[in-house]
Amino acid sequence: MMAPAIEILTQIPGIRILWGREDFKDLKLSVMDKFFEILPPELIEHKNETYHFYDIITTTKGTARIYFNGLTDLTGLGSQEFAIVIVTEAHEITEQTYRTLKRRCRQENMPCMILMESEPPNETHWLTEITDPTKDNFDKDVEKLELSTYENWDNLPTAYRGSLESMPEAAKRKYLLGKTGFSVSGKPYYTGFKEPIHTGEFEHLPDKPLIVGWDFGFHFPAALITQIDLKDRWLWLREYLGRDITIDKFADFIIEQLGIFYPGTHIIHCGDPAAWQVSDKSEMTSAQILKSKGINLITRQSTYRQRKEIIEGKLCRLAGDRPTMMLDKRYCKISIDGFLGGYHYPVKREAQQFEGKFELPFKDGFYEHLMNAGEYIAVNIFNVIELSNKQMYESITGKTQQQFAVGTDYNPLA
Repeated sequence: MMAPAIEILTQIPGIRILWGREDFKDLKLSVMDKFFEILPPELIEHKNETYHFYDIITTTKGTARIYFNGLTDLTGLGSQEFAIVIVTEAHEITEQTYRTLKRRCRQENMPCMILMESEPPNETHWLTEITDPTKDNFDKDVEKLELSTYENWDNLPTAYRGSLESMPEAAKRKYLLGKTGFSVSGKPYYTGFKEPIHTGEFEHLPDKPLIVGWDFGFHFPAALITQIDLKDRWLWLREYLGRDITIDKFADFIIEQLGIFYPGTHIIHCGDPAAWQVSDKSEMTSAQILKSKGINLITRQSTYRQRKEIIEGKLCRLAGDRPTMMLDKRYCKISIDGFLGGYHYPVKREAQQFEGKFELPFKDGFYEHLMNAGEYIAVNIFNVIELSNKQMYESITGKTQQQFAVGTDYNPLA
């Protein structure tokens, strides 16, 4: 990225280049220090270190200008237009930031382009979607180049090459092959998950009930469709993650999908106990909205520790030669990434206090929703108490049973 930037700056008088990264401090350490190490200092005619722009002498009469700027807030750029926009670590910025930069990349009578470099993004990242013709936000102006680490293999230290090749398959796909993949942000909250072992392809059993987990919220409401098969394995069949949608519309969508893929199958619904709380955004609770659509939501108060014990127990036990919990790799890609580390412990920083908060999963605003949906199923189905059994009986039969005895081995799915 630096080579074409310096070449353009020294050859085209009047051109304006913007080089940005989400955080300016990171930009200074990763780009600016190296840029001014390479660029001969005598080529800098003028610099403004307050606003971080530099006028570079060109080989013909005149100068060109480069701006360095953090991309968290673009208001400081005013209405300026640029010919070249370069973004370092593009996966850090939002799609809105990219669209704003694209509108600014239009300096008249200049060759205009945006150059973005990034680690391979996750499959659900906006960078992936704008290069996918099947997505609504596909951008036909973008050309994606995938660069494998093997292209630079001979220049890497032997120990470093060994560490790359010993990584899990998901990480090797990303960091070795340069393919769309998953980046682990911290220590995975759930231990024991191995992608080759805990994933596969499954078909639902029409005679066995489905168990759907719900997590609510306007930005990323989630629904997870699961089933317990004939070998007592808990299979995560399909996931749905909404985006900026009301629970009313999201529920209609999920009901439609259930009718398409699982017609006639009986369904049990589990969810967040907070679904019964009144919000100032609606006169009805989330549970009441679902009930109005024929969905009886089972809920139960639980702790993260209880959820963790149940799910890790499922991951570690076998039914025959397969784990008692598995995910469909075709339709549960976000959940798989969640188990690999998208759903993770907070990253500890120096001088941070209150150790207790590091025992809980980090609320990332994305992966947590599908993972929570799975957790709500776990605490209701695999850690049964009398009240939840009564609710499940009513959900399954549509009838109210006033009194019945429940033992610890009671199976509501029998």
